[in-house]
Amino acid sequence: MLKRIFYAESIKLHRSTLLWLHIIALIIFPVLFGCYYGSRKNLSSSENMISMFITFLALASPLVINIIVCMVYDREGKAGNFKNWLTEPMDKGKIVMGQLIYYWLLYAIEIIGMNLIYYLTLTFGFKVVGISFIKLLFTSIALALFGLLQYELAELFAMKWNIGGSLVLGFFGSIISILGVTSLFDFFWPFIPWAWQSRLIIFWLPNISIAYQKMAVLTYIFLILVTIVLSLIITRYFNHWQGKTE
Repeated sequence: MLKRIFYAESIKLHRSTLLWLHIIALIIFPVLFGCYYGSRKNLSSSENMISMFITFLALASPLVINIIVCMVYDREGKAGNFKNWLTEPMDKGKIVMGQLIYYWLLYAIEIIGMNLIYYLTLTFGFKVVGISFIKLLFTSIALALFGLLQYELAELFAMKWNIGGSLVLGFFGSIISILGVTSLFDFFWPFIPWAWQSRLIIFWLPNISIAYQKMAVLTYIFLILVTIVLSLIITRYFNHWQGKTE
């Protein structure tokens, strides 16, 4: 079933602007950031270069994710008023979640690819030293992983409150994401999915104790379990959805 969904979405993707948006973002943003910080390598530490890039990705992700989800939701609505979801013999939850996983995988490839291009631009283009490739790889994987729940929440809001509601969620998600790096969220950021990505800079900031970083690792392991549980609950909502909410 998943293979069938992926094949159908691949055909639809080639007929839309989403593919070009992914490619443009994948190449342009990390190169621009790399050139900006690489040309100022004497004014900024390598840790700061990475933490700023992570913050940018965390800030942009909620709004970009919700726009993509809304574009797909609108496309399905125009295809016979969601007939691709409502008339299939299989569970709606599996169909919708399959589509979300497809676009999340594109997002994951893009996030990891952007970090790789950023790393190559800084390391080989501007000879910036002190950046751990393995650490950056794990950070980019975590960035991608914690974007999955955002895709699911964006779809849930679109189903419940239509495209407008989902876009509002994306806007406030970006605001919450940037606030997540401040001391305002020090105690309750694990309860806010849009702060999970931005708080990853904990592992790149100087003068952060090892004990605090170990606690952050345990927290993120717990958040993976939270993502799994919430994904199952949201899938059940998808499965019982009966049509567009007016």
